[in-house]
Amino acid sequence: MPIHVYVFLLVVCLLLCLAPLWRHGWLHFQPCSTRGGAQRSTLHRLLKPRSPDDCPACRLASPAPSALVPAPVCPWREVKSRRGAPKRIDTQGYACPNPQCRYFGITEAHLHALVGDGKHGRAEQIQTFRCQACRTTLSARRNTPLYRLKTPSQQVAVVLSALAEGLDLSAAERVFGFRQATMTRWLTRAGGHAHTLHERIFCHLHLPHLQLDELRTRLRCAKQILWLWLVIDPRTKILPVLQLGPRTQHMAHTVIHVLRESLVPDCLPLFTSDGLNLYFYALTAHFGQWLQVGRRGRKVKQWQVAPGLIYGQVKKSYQRRRLVGVSHVMRLGAPTDLKVVLQGLGFSGRLNTAFIERVNLTVRHGVSALARRTWATAQQSPHLLAHLEWWRAYYHFVRPHESLRVRLVQPRERGGKRLAQRYRQRTPAMAADRTHRKWTAREVLSCPLPPVSA
Repeated sequence: MPIHVYVFLLVVCLLLCLAPLWRHGWLHFQPCSTRGGAQRSTLHRLLKPRSPDDCPACRLASPAPSALVPAPVCPWREVKSRRGAPKRIDTQGYACPNPQCRYFGITEAHLHALVGDGKHGRAEQIQTFRCQACRTTLSARRNTPLYRLKTPSQQVAVVLSALAEGLDLSAAERVFGFRQATMTRWLTRAGGHAHTLHERIFCHLHLPHLQLDELRTRLRCAKQILWLWLVIDPRTKILPVLQLGPRTQHMAHTVIHVLRESLVPDCLPLFTSDGLNLYFYALTAHFGQWLQVGRRGRKVKQWQVAPGLIYGQVKKSYQRRRLVGVSHVMRLGAPTDLKVVLQGLGFSGRLNTAFIERVNLTVRHGVSALARRTWATAQQSPHLLAHLEWWRAYYHFVRPHESLRVRLVQPRERGGKRLAQRYRQRTPAMAADRTHRKWTAREVLSCPLPPVSA
């Protein structure tokens, strides 16, 4: 028998053997499509929850000692003599800097003993205060970034406002005439002041929905890659957490730990993020409670994740830097629960990360070091973090957000040929009920933040 006839009969027999398997569906030969519209049945792996023992910040946090109730301080107006001129200078927010004084760190004007004591300064008049209890004097700029600066505060505010609007240091040097080292020092002071301001004001928050994401950036040295971790509230547009660091599990725990401390104890938000699984481990380690469970005749503590915690991920597939597919994964909770909660908050009910993606573009426009293909990259991470903290304060208190404006019941006439005002502009801090008006950059820099008394 010729060899080609033998090969032909062998192929025919093989096809006859495979025909029953093909009929019963045991063999699936489907072409793999890489188009974006193709639906893929992907089986996502299950993730194991974590506990607070896995968070370094929770392990280092010692149990809160029994808070000692401070002795009540008698208001100075009840101690001092009734003789003398009445108090005319507002001292609310300022405090005596003398640790030996009994009114140290007290910022309430109806309690402390501060009064106006004239003004000083050549470029501009700066208010001076005096404590009538210990005779200590202090400047109104103490505990602010403007303390002991000879440059007028208005010029400093204009320069820092330009830096928060996307102007880089080299361009600011050509525009304003100040050296880069001087403006960097101002920015470092303003960043530290803004960080303390956020810790004082944005605390005990109740945020029902939060979106998380991270932004890639680098320093002047191309070898060091940093990630900007952001959390946004889609309703008020505030950023309760802003951290700069590597993309590691330790950093994810730090972000969620800081977020948990800024929320009220009974707040359980709905979380959405990208496909980074580090968030799942950090969320399950911070939102839950310890339970006493009996095991082998003894009681042990076991961590239980909060039953009402809802967390969804938006996983994006890329091929050659192009988006080819998007899939939604529910890590905690059911899709129906997520839809009900989102619709109750006034959203569409679809799982998305649109708000955090939009704020990524806003921060890239506001901080020149984060712009794509820029020459204004930061040289050191502390300077970049200070720039980001100052931008966040500018974003929260100074810059109105277009989507937060409120229509007025009665339009206000503005005089002249200008149209009547139909909307009231609001900042994220106003939407979160942390202030009742829009601030100026100078007011943010002039806000005193004295040390809190023990």
